[in-house]
Amino acid sequence: MPTKAQLAEELEKLRRRVEEVEQLEVERSKADAALRESETRLRDFAAAASDWFWEMDADLRFSFMSERLREVTGVDPTSTLGKTRQEIGAGDTDADKWEAHLEDLQAHRPFRDFRYVYINDTGDRQYWSISGVPLFDDEGAFLGYRGTGRNLTEEYRARRMAFEAQDLLLQAIEHFTSAVALFDSEDRLLLFNDSYVEIFGPAANSIGPGMTFEELARLQVKHGMVPAAFGREQEWIEERIVRHRNPIEEFEMERADGRWFRLREERTGNGGIFLTATDVSETKTMERAEREIRDRLRAVIDHLPAGLVLKDQNGAYLLANQQFSELYGLQSNEIVGQSAHDHFPAAEAEVINAQDRTVLRTGIPMEAEMEVSRHDGGKVFAMITRFPVLDSTGNAIGVGGIHMNISEIKEKEQQLRVARDEAERANHAKSAFLANMSHELRTPLNAIIGFSEIMEQGLFGPLGNPQYSEYAEDIRRSASHLLSIISDILDLSKIEAGRMELHEEHFDLASVAQSCQTIVKEAAANAGLALRSLLPEDLPSLYADKRSVRQILLNLLSNAIKFTPSGGGVIVEARQEPGGQLALIVRDTGIGMSADDIEIVMQPFGQVESAHTRSHDGTGLGLPITRSLAEMHGGSMTIESEVGKGTSITVRFPAERVGVEELYRLEEDRQTA
Repeated sequence: MPTKAQLAEELEKLRRRVEEVEQLEVERSKADAALRESETRLRDFAAAASDWFWEMDADLRFSFMSERLREVTGVDPTSTLGKTRQEIGAGDTDADKWEAHLEDLQAHRPFRDFRYVYINDTGDRQYWSISGVPLFDDEGAFLGYRGTGRNLTEEYRARRMAFEAQDLLLQAIEHFTSAVALFDSEDRLLLFNDSYVEIFGPAANSIGPGMTFEELARLQVKHGMVPAAFGREQEWIEERIVRHRNPIEEFEMERADGRWFRLREERTGNGGIFLTATDVSETKTMERAEREIRDRLRAVIDHLPAGLVLKDQNGAYLLANQQFSELYGLQSNEIVGQSAHDHFPAAEAEVINAQDRTVLRTGIPMEAEMEVSRHDGGKVFAMITRFPVLDSTGNAIGVGGIHMNISEIKEKEQQLRVARDEAERANHAKSAFLANMSHELRTPLNAIIGFSEIMEQGLFGPLGNPQYSEYAEDIRRSASHLLSIISDILDLSKIEAGRMELHEEHFDLASVAQSCQTIVKEAAANAGLALRSLLPEDLPSLYADKRSVRQILLNLLSNAIKFTPSGGGVIVEARQEPGGQLALIVRDTGIGMSADDIEIVMQPFGQVESAHTRSHDGTGLGLPITRSLAEMHGGSMTIESEVGKGTSITVRFPAERVGVEELYRLEEDRQTA
């Protein structure tokens, strides 16, 4: 398949050949005119401008042949004498034509431009044209013929070449993907391909050679094929004709069916117009889609809640959205093509460019907070996220930046820092106050408890009234409860103030768990609960503060007994987990808690309100203290609970505190040595 360039070159050659044929046709017309003039002037030889002269006798045999025959055809004139026309060479001329010619001769009728094929001795074909008039004497007797002969071989060859050229031209333009039309110097349609006809849609059957360009333009308007002509038909036709006859540059035209064509018109050498119309509908659709995408993307970019910029490798802005302009008080139309030095102080611009260069060099995104000067002299805190812009091969060709205004966040951070410092000071003051107050309260409470025990036991003799013994017991219990509350507050205050000290040692967790069970055994029995333990014999030792671990376990057991209805059970379990941690677990079949309840009880003084809980005293500090003690050991506390089914609380000690007694002993021996 030839390329368009090759076809265009071939087409130009064919045009030149057509022009040569047209020139020959002009010359032939001039020769005909000369022939007519000669016929008038020479009477018997007035048929045409002759190449040679001849005469026939009454038997239709050549009696004379001018020497011109030799010059024009190469045939010896004397070789024709005494022969009929058929005898000197009829070639393969059509038999019907010969029959009609012979009838003219027999009827002694004049004839003009009888054309036939002459084949010489070498087999070459020549095309001759013969014209003649009959000769009669004064009495009307037939004497023969006198006439002229012309050699049309070159003319035939030229015409054949023209036909071949035209055929090649037609074939060439049919292979064009574009619509092609050739107009002659009178602006009439000369040649065109099927694609050109298809452009006219419903009017395609009306298209034919010889139509003027104006007729074609009106045909398009008549069938409503040009949206640009709607409402201004005559004006559009006149504009289109002017543009057609004075071609300058290619242009695009929309059709009513939605198709778009790019038209190109140019003058030919003989004053005609060569027109090509290329269907660019797909390209226009893609351009429209790309434009819509760009518009939508621009709308999205301009409505982003942050400033967005793109820069090239040299730091010049390629794109900046509205938020970027507003963030720094810039004019949108002054950003693209400029650099940071055009809009920010030199020191800030150098920092911005240095960070951009780092991203370009490493190809790694980066974030940075920066206080930036606005164009109006103000300041703004910005969080700038930079990222590399890559080409199709993965090479960085620019830098993108997302600029977030964090001035309000920075202000709130400052406010939060101030509030946190004030809260910490207040919390320390609260903790110190509670610790001091607790110490002040514990001294008289210990005295009250001591004196009530003396009175309850009658160490200095019996009380006069039995009710005094009951009162003394109530005093002791109330004071003991109050002392327990104060101790919890004091412990929590110490933990919050960071003054709680751990006295760590190696001990057997199983024995601590058993001693705690003994302490709460009576309370469990009084509550109608079954108390069990699952303590493996090979449970490793624990390096921790024994008093804190005992407090953890007693808090969990007390809560379990307190919130488990009669008939239920409480289980104490300890085990070493696969990761090496030591888990201490207390399970109960009590009232359980919801997820929201768990959040409440983990807050200091937080208590879940229910009919069951209202029947028990408590501060709501047990679980917060337990969690704090676990965390002080580097551990954790988790709660799993379901309302009506019970609760499981697990305290985990880290693996480095488990089974390391031998290591610590060796370290102590080394230090002692």
